Amino acid sequence: MSNKQAEGNKNKGKHKKRKKKNQGRGFFFYGTIFMVLLLIVAGGWLKTAWDEAYEVVAPRGKDRPAQGTAAEPDPESLPDVMNILLLGLDSRDRVMRADTIMLLTINRRNDEINIISIPRDMRVEIPGRGLDKVNHAYAFGEVGLTRDTVENFLGVKVDYYMTTDFAGFKSTVDILGGIEYEVETKMRYYASDVTIELDPGLQMLDGEKALQYVRWRSDGHGDLGRVQRQQKFLKALLEEMIAFRNVLKLHRLIPELAQNIKTDLELSQAIMLANKLKNVNVEEINTLTLPGRIGSIGGVSYVLPNEEEIHQVVERYVKGNNVEQS
Repeated sequence: MSNKQAEGNKNKGKHKKRKKKNQGRGFFFYGTIFMVLLLIVAGGWLKTAWDEAYEVVAPRGKDRPAQGTAAEPDPESLPDVMNILLLGLDSRDRVMRADTIMLLTINRRNDEINIISIPRDMRVEIPGRGLDKVNHAYAFGEVGLTRDTVENFLGVKVDYYMTTDFAGFKSTVDILGGIEYEVETKMRYYASDVTIELDPGLQMLDGEKALQYVRWRSDGHGDLGRVQRQQKFLKALLEEMIAFRNVLKLHRLIPELAQNIKTDLELSQAIMLANKLKNVNVEEINTLTLPGRIGSIGGVSYVLPNEEEIHQVVERYVKGNNVEQS
């Protein structure tokens, strides 16, 4: 894959604002990012909801400091460059895997917010397991092993995590009254546990239809095409969640979000993060996909990583370093 193709995977959000039906859209993880903001607006529900969402995962890596040591992050501060691992889980699977994997980077040095999608079929080294699809790390060791896998693969530190479940995604969309969205093409897929039936055109997607949209991958581009559609749907959901007309629905949204989201962000850190994000223009958020190509090894289909281009993406959009594009 060329650097021009890698550039094509990102959306810098610098285009002129278009009509709503043509705006960049995206997946439900923007809802997890801005859950904090909704909780603050909700006032009295804040502490109760956060207690339900807060969950510290025991570290797995030998070099990771134990909880309570001097190296533990200060709950009253945020790092200048903060990386949050976002995982979308499908509890309907017999063996739960991370169906969606993203890394949210908030860089206070250059005021950038970047979200990098890691294709779930990307072939990476899973500590103690060898080369495998990155989403299998969750099945082997849940959040702890997935965190270690992403850290080792990208060569960066993951500061915090957030997980959410498809059940919560569906309920959130339904509480909002659906999302008006333009489906690009006819989508059909039938399996024992999945039915996808969507027609092209502008329409109102309820929770079930929205879930069908973000799961569809039968367009010839496999997981890479699915990731791009997820990123498109992401911003549509966020825009709907923070729309003024939905303020009165907070009493229903807050419990739903808290029930289906887990994170190790402290409440005080979440409040600081909300203050950082509350004035962010959705179109200013950079969304990228780690570059790779679809290939087969031993009869198994993977996304094979382009290591050189991934290094450039990490240096520029995770570490915030200026790099020369070759």
